[in-house]
Amino acid sequence: MGETPDYVKGGIDDLLSAERQKQVQDVVDALARFKPDKIFVENTPDAQPYWNTVYRNYLNGFRPAEKSGELNEIFQIGIKLAKKINNPVGVTCINYVQPDLSLGMRTARNKIDTLQTFYSHELERVKPTYDVYFKQNPSVNRSFNEYLSNYETWKKLPIKEHLINLNSEQSIATLHYFNITGWMDTNTNGYGAEFTAKEYYRNTKIMQNILSSVSPYDRKLLVIIGGGHVQILRDMLKSHPYFEIVDVREILK
Repeated sequence: MGETPDYVKGGIDDLLSAERQKQVQDVVDALARFKPDKIFVENTPDAQPYWNTVYRNYLNGFRPAEKSGELNEIFQIGIKLAKKINNPVGVTCINYVQPDLSLGMRTARNKIDTLQTFYSHELERVKPTYDVYFKQNPSVNRSFNEYLSNYETWKKLPIKEHLINLNSEQSIATLHYFNITGWMDTNTNGYGAEFTAKEYYRNTKIMQNILSSVSPYDRKLLVIIGGGHVQILRDMLKSHPYFEIVDVREILK
C-alpha cells in the first residue's frame, strides 16, 4: 500500500480530529477484513524495538508519548490494525536507508558494506538538489507539479479515498518516474543511470528484508510504504512464483 512520496510533505490535515480518526478506523476496518499475517512498515529494522514497545503499550491502552509517533502512519494504520486483528507481533520494519542518509545509524560490517558506503557518498556528492533536478528536466518538473496538484486535492478527501487515489496506476507510475527513472532523461551530472540504480538497489534491499521476514506459514502480507517504492517492489513480487499481488484499492473499497 503506497503512502506519500518521500519529499512531498504535509500529510493529512487534522489527523487527530474526531472526523479524521473515524476515517482512519474505516481504513483499519477494511484492512482487517483482509487479515494479513504480517504487516510490513517503512522503518529500518534497527527501529523494531521502538515499535515493539509502542505496540505493547497500545495493547495496554497507551498511545505514543511523542506526537511524531502518534501521527505516523505506522501507528495510525499499522499498529491499530495489528491490535484489531490480534496480531502477536505488531508491525515488522523492512525499510533500508542508504548509507549517506543513515545519520550514523548504520555501520559497515564487511568490505562490500564499506565499498557501498563510499560509492553512495560519492554519488550523493555529485547529486544536484531536487530544485536543480526539476529545473534541468522540464518533463520531470511537469510530472511533479501535476502530481502535487492532484495530491493537494486528495488530501482533502476522506482517508480511504485519499489512499485509493495514491495507489492508482497513474499515481504510482508518475511517482516512479520523477523519483527514480527521471534522472536518466538528461543523464543528470553525467550520473543519471547511477542515481536511478541507487534507488533500485535500495528497493532490492527492502525486498530482501521482506523475504527474510516471511515464514512458510504466512499467507497474506500487507506492505505500508511510500508510494515511490511501490512500482519496483510490485514488479519484483509479480515475478516471484510464491507471491500474488492484491490491489489495495480492491481491499479498501
